Amino acid sequence: MNTGVIIKVEVRLLTETDYLDLDVIPYSGDFAEPFSQSNAGGLYSYKGSFSIAKISNTNDTIIDGIIKRKLEFRVTDGNGTKHLVGDTSYPARLTCSREVASSAGGFNGYKCEITREAPRHTNIEV
Repeated sequence: MNTGVIIKVEVRLLTETDYLDLDVIPYSGDFAEPFSQSNAGGLYSYKGSFSIAKISNTNDTIIDGIIKRKLEFRVTDGNGTKHLVGDTSYPARLTCSREVASSAGGFNGYKCEITREAPRHTNIEV
């Protein structure tokens, strides 16, 4: 089972209705949903990472338009289960860094991370 690996990521701004499919390298990342409990209550977290190949003007435009904004993600894991991450009350955030390898054959692209914290669990789409 590949439940903790990311094979597809779709994103939408909370003001939009349609999702944008990010050009993710399948199986390039993973995610975890840790839970912590305190006297104030429970806190559900989501942290997912993935890679996008090829630094380009098109990818720069897409990432610049969504980076650090309030977002909802539809993340598909290795079993085909779709996880909804983020909503209007507790949006998710995206951060990305550009990486260019210093050796031939190395990775050139974006390393991205989705984060979210909320007092309730991430929804799973059926």
